[in-house]
Amino acid sequence: MNLTRYNGLVTTRLLWLLWFAGVSLFVAVWLYPVSTATTRLAGLVLLVADWLGLAALVWRHRLLRFGWIGVTGLGAIFLAMPGRHVVDAASLRGSYVAGLRRYEGVTYHWGGESPKGIDCSGLVRRGLIDSAFLRGLGTFDAGLVRHAIWLWWHDCSAKDLGEGHGLTTHLFDTTSLNALDHSKILPGDLAVTSNGVHIMAYLGDRLWIEADPGAGRVITVLVPFKNYYFARPMNIVRWNLLQP
Repeated sequence: MNLTRYNGLVTTRLLWLLWFAGVSLFVAVWLYPVSTATTRLAGLVLLVADWLGLAALVWRHRLLRFGWIGVTGLGAIFLAMPGRHVVDAASLRGSYVAGLRRYEGVTYHWGGESPKGIDCSGLVRRGLIDSAFLRGLGTFDAGLVRHAIWLWWHDCSAKDLGEGHGLTTHLFDTTSLNALDHSKILPGDLAVTSNGVHIMAYLGDRLWIEADPGAGRVITVLVPFKNYYFARPMNIVRWNLLQP
């Protein structure tokens, strides 16, 4: 093997190692429990860097180069497509409930929004982010995918969701979830404490899911239930995206 070829192999191997390191760092940031503007920006920068790095690594191989260009172009065209005017709220609501249940048992972590740790507002947000993104891809609805990305980028608290802020609609107030007439609500509806410090989501059949700081994990609760949050006044709200 001549020296030029040897140096080329070493350089290529080093670039691949650097790329794998970048991907590993992206995964670490993505799984880091606490979601902040800094971690979201870092994740986005790493994603772009890894994608461009992959382009540089495969560029000299004609077939791989055109494949990379094709995938990038198709992804950009898809994201730019108009969303559907009517969203199948019932199907999305079912996907949302299933998405919430996937986090059952995850450790409670204040400010968390990942499978490695999650809090009450992170749970109800991440469930909708996941379900809207996957359903958007599955039904070829770019609007749902963009909504999921927007919701991921714009953080909000339990108090914000209780107040609406263009994300939810207030349905009514109740003296407690134990006293609530559950025939008035739908799966996916949210209950926010009157002081805005805690939020949980309805799964149907009088079953609620919450990231409970006392239990230290995400739990499902069947009402009536002897618990502080289930015996205090609540505001019932609904995601605007899940309106019938």
